[in-house]
Amino acid sequence: MKRRGPGPAVLALVGANLLWAGNYLAGRALRDSINPYTLNGFRWVMSALLLWGLSRARGIRVPLWRQAPRFLLLGLTGMFLFSGLTYWGLARVGAAPAGLLAGFTPVAVLLMGRLLAGDPVRPRQWPWIVLSIAGEGVLLYSPAALGGINPTGAAALVAAALAWGVYTALGRRYRHQLTPWTLTIGAAVWGAVPAAAVGGWAWLAAGQPLALTAGSLAALLYVSTLASVVAFLLWTAGTHRLGSAVAGPFLNLLPVLTVALAVAVLGEGVEWHQLAGGALVLAGATGTTLAGWRSAPALTGTPAETPSGP
Repeated sequence: MKRRGPGPAVLALVGANLLWAGNYLAGRALRDSINPYTLNGFRWVMSALLLWGLSRARGIRVPLWRQAPRFLLLGLTGMFLFSGLTYWGLARVGAAPAGLLAGFTPVAVLLMGRLLAGDPVRPRQWPWIVLSIAGEGVLLYSPAALGGINPTGAAALVAAALAWGVYTALGRRYRHQLTPWTLTIGAAVWGAVPAAAVGGWAWLAAGQPLALTAGSLAALLYVSTLASVVAFLLWTAGTHRLGSAVAGPFLNLLPVLTVALAVAVLGEGVEWHQLAGGALVLAGATGTTLAGWRSAPALTGTPAETPSGP
């Protein structure tokens, strides 16, 4: 029987990043229709229901109660904090600079993996880490004459990257007891609880109905299905085929795709200092990944070591 090449897996990983880039555009487009907390609650309630139903259809048993403490911690960091902070930041920062700030995520994953999961950081990786952090500093430097980024929104997006790093590190700690699929479903279900509670409270506190149009409703459905469930399935399929060491660097596509879509779809402009900072962030993240590169695994369907992408 002829063995399939890596092409379909590569397309799956690129497709996942493209859908995640669209999540930044949708979050930005929805800023005037729904508050970020309610958006996050809607997203994860819908996504949790879809993932849970899919797991039941495939006969996968998820120990929601027996592993409740782990799932709740994962849900708080990966679904509630990461997504909530991302949408809160997108209410204040354009999708293009937000995508550039998201380029810090691979470095945040590395740093939190070192602190929480004991993953080694090689000496030759540290200069690249410093370069990526310096790029974040350039992005956060925001003189009005250069069309600066809202500092509170930018800080929220950096905090979101760190939250994703914590989520990924916790997933690595639990990987010997639970599969990536089980981890993600459990985290989505338990993460939907605080997301729904805070989102519902924010909606009631606003005291006014949601200003949803056909376009904003479509964006809500997008973030709850394509940017969550479908993107996760694509990422998991690609990572299982190629292995996490090969799949990981594909996350560096996210800021590039986000900026391209924000310019093409939303008509956003990007200042030269933002491009320079984004280039430093991306170079640092890529260099960090390559400097820590071990021998690439054979194409044997190595399981993913991280729960999913953003």
